[in-house]
Amino acid sequence: MNVLFAFMLLFTNWYYIPKDSPAVPVKVESIDLKLKSDELAFTFFSLSDGEASLIHHGNDEKVLINTGGQGTGEELKKLLELYGVNRISAIILTDEELYNIVSLKWLIEDFGVKEIIANDSAVSELKGEIGSSDLKLHAWNQNFKQQLFPGLLAEVLYAGKETGEGMDISFTFARHRVLFMNSTSPKSKDFLMEKELSNVNIVKLPAFGRNDSISEEMIKHLDPQIAILFYRPSIKHDSNLFGLLNDAWVDVYYTRKHGTVTIKFTDINYELFTIFQGEEFN
Repeated sequence: MNVLFAFMLLFTNWYYIPKDSPAVPVKVESIDLKLKSDELAFTFFSLSDGEASLIHHGNDEKVLINTGGQGTGEELKKLLELYGVNRISAIILTDEELYNIVSLKWLIEDFGVKEIIANDSAVSELKGEIGSSDLKLHAWNQNFKQQLFPGLLAEVLYAGKETGEGMDISFTFARHRVLFMNSTSPKSKDFLMEKELSNVNIVKLPAFGRNDSISEEMIKHLDPQIAILFYRPSIKHDSNLFGLLNDAWVDVYYTRKHGTVTIKFTDINYELFTIFQGEEFN
């Protein structure tokens, strides 16, 4: 893994500190990932509550995954602006606990969203909330596969409707695989343990890392290089989680501590950088 930059946000301005440099932080107005037509990036946003991630493709298309928790709209909007996002092709909703209708509505209006992707029950509910002639609502079910962007395959590994279940989605790009885990039920865990997942590079951990969200056996089964953990103030993460991941030689990026994480992929490697607001993490 290569760490590209470490970014620091101070007060209302954005700054970055070049890697391995003690220099004074340099102010930046925006972040340009400079993606080539055959490159891709995932950004995991640091919010005061909840999950939101962005897939950037080199053809300038973008897909948002979840919308953050209640009251995080302004935070998300500023981060999208920082990355120069003015259009979002689609929004994927993986779990009813990971999006809110208020943010969903302004995202559709402000960013020209044309498609919402969710499970059957969420699609049915959203038809009454945000249905319009210009917006497409698509249901993804278990085993569904779609070429989301050129070179990027999305696959729903598991989709459940019981407590502790959502959509667990695998994204494969060239030799890289990113797994968004959302389900924590015993049934979903048994199901995923039977899947061939040893080629997962990055895993987004489920349920904000709360107790019993992911087992040592599952970590060994996945054997990822990087784990991403989002923050929810109402949930205390498992005190043993970081130890389990460190023991398995997994680099953990916790958005509450490390801030927003962007991973940029080429066909053969990837690079990672983080941005964070110094005031929030003292």
